[in-house]
Amino acid sequence: MKSKFLKSQTALILIIASYLFSACDKETGFNLFTLQQDREFGEQMDSVIRADPAEYPILNETSNAEAYQFMNDMMNAILQSDDFVHKDDFNWKLTIIDKEVMNAFAVPGGNIYFYTGLMKYLDNAANLAGVLAHEMAHVDRRHSTEQLTKVYGIGLLLNIITGNDKSQLEEIAVSMATGLSSLKFSRDDEYEADEYSVKFLADTDYHPKGISGFFEKLRTEGQTASTFEFLSTHPDDENRLENIDMVWIGLGSPGGEYYTTEYENFKNNVLP
Repeated sequence: MKSKFLKSQTALILIIASYLFSACDKETGFNLFTLQQDREFGEQMDSVIRADPAEYPILNETSNAEAYQFMNDMMNAILQSDDFVHKDDFNWKLTIIDKEVMNAFAVPGGNIYFYTGLMKYLDNAANLAGVLAHEMAHVDRRHSTEQLTKVYGIGLLLNIITGNDKSQLEEIAVSMATGLSSLKFSRDDEYEADEYSVKFLADTDYHPKGISGFFEKLRTEGQTASTFEFLSTHPDDENRLENIDMVWIGLGSPGGEYYTTEYENFKNNVLP
């Protein structure tokens, strides 16, 4: 009897060890969720967003084609970087929310959302590209489902192994979609998203330190999480600009364009 118990226990340990090994991505870290689940979570969250126009007044893509073209051209330029891990695994899509809110966010699977309030706040195209690349990095590095892995931990793992994970995964998806478990990114997640923002832009015509200009402006104006919604889920700290600068120097201090005049024209003549 004892021998059978030990054998079954050993088998379970081996299964867990095997699953833990397969869940460790050498590029993006430990994550119990599959890429398909990232995509499914993102699709469900996008459906909830589009079903609530009062909270998320989405800018019509047909009647605002020029604004979407500007943003999509920028996103596609960033996607040309060789530093992406999951460029071809996700369905990248950018949505503009027409609301005077200082925010941008991304959901698993490649959906990125920018508020016109933030777009009007920024000073040049490199700043916008820096924030966009930062959000794309959160998606590519799978930070949201990595945080969920930490929250649900071993319970989720055992459910996956025993095949009883369906109901819990549905519960997680609904919770994410309705905002009940909006997860703040960790400091390490933020540093990594900043790092890859610089790396992504280094492969474009935009200045790689575009994200720095954004944070410098926030600090100059004394913006906090209570007045700037972006900071409520993207915590700032005093080392952030220094870390961005170190990444940039490590790449050889590459230059690039800020496109200030072009961006002023975009804000004044294209955005509603």
